[in-house]
Amino acid sequence: MTEIKNIIFDWDNTLFPFKEKYWELAHRQLFSEQLGPFTDQELNRFMEKYHEFDELLWPQVHQRKMMIEELREERLSLTIEYFDLKVDENYLTGFFKKFLNRLFELIEPDEQLIQNLKNLSKNYKLALLSNGGHVEQREKLRRSQVEKLFSVYISGETGYLKPDARAFKNVLTKENFQASETLMVGDLIEHDIKPAQELGMKTAYIGPEKETIADYEFTNIQDFFDSFIEKNGD
Repeated sequence: MTEIKNIIFDWDNTLFPFKEKYWELAHRQLFSEQLGPFTDQELNRFMEKYHEFDELLWPQVHQRKMMIEELREERLSLTIEYFDLKVDENYLTGFFKKFLNRLFELIEPDEQLIQNLKNLSKNYKLALLSNGGHVEQREKLRRSQVEKLFSVYISGETGYLKPDARAFKNVLTKENFQASETLMVGDLIEHDIKPAQELGMKTAYIGPEKETIADYEFTNIQDFFDSFIEKNGD
């Protein structure tokens, strides 16, 4: 087996607990402040329905039938309509900006993540490949204090959106990585794992699914770090 020399990480929900931690907390705080008061049970019901509409709409974004900006407004509009809440007509259009500002305020550096990346960089060349807007992703990286720990490639800057093979080829070319010596680490099979494998890269899936097409599977990112750092004796 060819030795792995390079590692490319996905960002949101792989290295950065976006959906599980910050996305959830920022939404809960804003909904409580702006649409409440809610009891804990009422807020949980609101969030459950919000999640349902979010999951219902995302396939349309992946199929390029809906823009991400439309999804953000539509999932909120459907949830508010479901609970028969009354909001100002500008609330929907202005919500995401408020959400993003709140999310930024909540982000704190993860010292364990920072140390893990530093340890990993002793034996591997590291890069990051993320979908997302320039301002949003750069600010999340900056506040997490990891931006300088690897080369960063963001779709909003490169123009290449995963799972487009050009997004991966761009990193391989600019970093002078050989595909067979490079490991792609991500949480989405269709966007991270499958396209990387098609280019001849090794892959590591982070998440709850089992027996995937990935070469390695880890329940969470810490399990990945434990395995690869231990493998090199750090």
